[in-house]
Amino acid sequence: GDRDMVAQAMLEMFVFAGGLSVPLTIHCAVSVLFRQDLLASPVKVDEGYVEAFVYEVTRLFPAVQGFCYWKDGQRQVLSLNAALRDPAVWGEDANRFTRKPLDLYRRNHVGFASQATSAPGTFDSKACPGAQLTMDVVQAFVLAVSAWHPTSDPRSLVYWSPMKLPKPAGVHKKWFGDFSLEVQDWLDGDQTGENLLRQMEPVELGRLLHRIGMADANDSYLGSLMGKMGPKSDREAGVKLATCNSTTRLFYELSRKRFKELSSRAGSTEPDESLPGPFARYFELNFEGASPTIRLPVGASLKKKIRDAVANLMGDILSGRLNDDLDESMLVRTLGQRQAAIMLCQQAFVRTGGAIPPPHSNARPDSYLPKPKCSFWDITLDESQAAIARCGMGQLYLRSNDQAHLQAYGDILCDASALADFEVRPGFERMGAIAVFRRQASGAWSITAVDWKHAGELVKPGDDNWEHAKWVWRCSLVTYMTSVNHLVRTHWIVANALSTSAREFLGPFHPIRRLLQVFTYNTPSINHNSALSLFPESGMLQRMTSFPYSELQRVFVHAAETFEFKTWPQEYEAVKLPQDVKSRLPIFQDGLEVYAGFQDFMTGYVSTYYPNDESVRLDAALQEYWKFPCVPQYAAALPALSRQALIDQLTRGAFDVTAYHELVGYVVAYTTDPAGAALQVRPGLDMADLQEFLAVNSLVAGTGTPMPMLVPSGEPGDEDWLYQLDCTVKGGQDPRKFQEVSRCYRILMERFKQISKTIEKRNAPGAGREIPCAVMDPMSFERSVSL
Repeated sequence: GDRDMVAQAMLEMFVFAGGLSVPLTIHCAVSVLFRQDLLASPVKVDEGYVEAFVYEVTRLFPAVQGFCYWKDGQRQVLSLNAALRDPAVWGEDANRFTRKPLDLYRRNHVGFASQATSAPGTFDSKACPGAQLTMDVVQAFVLAVSAWHPTSDPRSLVYWSPMKLPKPAGVHKKWFGDFSLEVQDWLDGDQTGENLLRQMEPVELGRLLHRIGMADANDSYLGSLMGKMGPKSDREAGVKLATCNSTTRLFYELSRKRFKELSSRAGSTEPDESLPGPFARYFELNFEGASPTIRLPVGASLKKKIRDAVANLMGDILSGRLNDDLDESMLVRTLGQRQAAIMLCQQAFVRTGGAIPPPHSNARPDSYLPKPKCSFWDITLDESQAAIARCGMGQLYLRSNDQAHLQAYGDILCDASALADFEVRPGFERMGAIAVFRRQASGAWSITAVDWKHAGELVKPGDDNWEHAKWVWRCSLVTYMTSVNHLVRTHWIVANALSTSAREFLGPFHPIRRLLQVFTYNTPSINHNSALSLFPESGMLQRMTSFPYSELQRVFVHAAETFEFKTWPQEYEAVKLPQDVKSRLPIFQDGLEVYAGFQDFMTGYVSTYYPNDESVRLDAALQEYWKFPCVPQYAAALPALSRQALIDQLTRGAFDVTAYHELVGYVVAYTTDPAGAALQVRPGLDMADLQEFLAVNSLVAGTGTPMPMLVPSGEPGDEDWLYQLDCTVKGGQDPRKFQEVSRCYRILMERFKQISKTIEKRNAPGAGREIPCAVMDPMSFERSVSL
């Protein structure tokens, strides 16, 4: 309709604007790629090199040759071409195509007149507003072209396809036709669901790959997902997920793009020395009076303004009518379809090139999906449900059986029924289920029943709806944990409160601001981006879940209004479980040790600068910080400010954005198998459809972005963060205070390394855990929240 035409026109205007500049730059880039005999050395472009490659193309062949301005009544012309080949800046080989450091390009590249900014308070900037968009478009084009290779079918026109399927060992070449395949070892066994593929005979696996990569448009289950980039004889077209709606494909592309942008940043962890004060703009999470508005900061740079304009356009496109109708070919019903979907997920998120994550990072060098911390032989098995409850995401929702109608079935409940009262859109089932477990004399748990809220039915093993009831329970767990514990409470409340209040009220060398900058790295940008795509009506979270927007808003309000501030030991005491049960749950057995490490460090740090309550009371900036005006729910949950209250707040804050974020943000083991868990339930289906499968894992891919590690490896971009706490020179602090801080830091690092070794022993086979649980392993903690 008219709306779609306007949206398409605006999208083309934003992305492809620039007259001849973009096509000219692409023309030059492609020329360089295919005339490498003209270069000083061969060029191989991957994600880690593409930005420098495009910078070098625009340096030698700028689309704009000169910049005009008036001075003393005369028209002047600056030769950008000459400046971009100035040997004094670019070296003796300024006229040759050579790779140069990114910092050199970013500082001295004048091809977009980026230095021609307006004076403060004026609006006459002459810098190119579409420079970053141009770079993004050309980089994407170059990456695609550099990966292309011609088909070997002599009957077809010369056609290029960037898709290559992996070839597992032991599969006869007849299943792959007469074209070459890139060998990739991405079936590495660390993703849930891969065990199902490993159970297949090599020939069966070969047939499955053959089917995915070579089926024609309408002759197989996956046929509708085939790319339509070339003739049918091109059997390397690969999987393009063409049947998925445009918003799902857009979200998929954006998740990978965001991974690339964040993972390419290095050295940006330097302390922010800007003066305290409000941010230029805020994104408001308006709950229509049901809970106070939460404000998320928005950056004010030109690049961010351009990005926000595109993001707002994306929001307009996303706000179109939801259509929950689904093509039959997208449904996953059989074991073979499940296996094919697992394969598709692994292939769709394969990553090559780009930044190598730190050794202990959750990010993977070969995938946009993060590393799993546990995996299941088959997540649908009854014994896997006990592992989920006791060592997985179910730990947060365990309690003793206090339900009369469930008493006969066991003594432990894993309660995922909180969403049962929320309405869903037509065509979906309500969320909500309680799993009942019985403890055996051996100490093992067994699932004995599921209280399925939508049907009002108590389902037991062997019943017709047993697999479906377990599916509803897993989906209810992951939906509640993702939307309530992860998104609202960890990102929009805790991390947002820490980052905004420290920046708004504490000076650049205030010891508390210096400390919190370690734990809020890139938090404003991450939270703003999450709000843009997940908070609005018809946004990706509403599309992934089954809620009408009014009900999704109720979920947000529920999360905000039930937020409580407790220390982790207080959380432990509040859990209604037998002592011998909860003391062995990894989130407490490991988590309490981690929390104690944080608390001892924070006690030493705060005591160094605040020896008593009076010193806290006399710090006027700290009194303002404690008001947390951007997050009223957080401020209301805190006790009155004192030295101990400050220690507890900093300890729980650091714990939340590191350890707790790992716990509630870790869903990859459940989502990479369509039978694992999803954010919606369709009647009669026990697995996610392919569109939901792709959308949820696109969200998960956003959490796989490499971030600075809490226990650093020392590699570039992952350096020691002690220096950020140094307030001696610029802050005017006594050097002896930093010496004490350094001592506390060294103790924390060594303590966390020892805790990690202890957790490794607890996860060893035969140590008593159903599956390894590493969510509280401090060696895998990132310093701040990722998406």
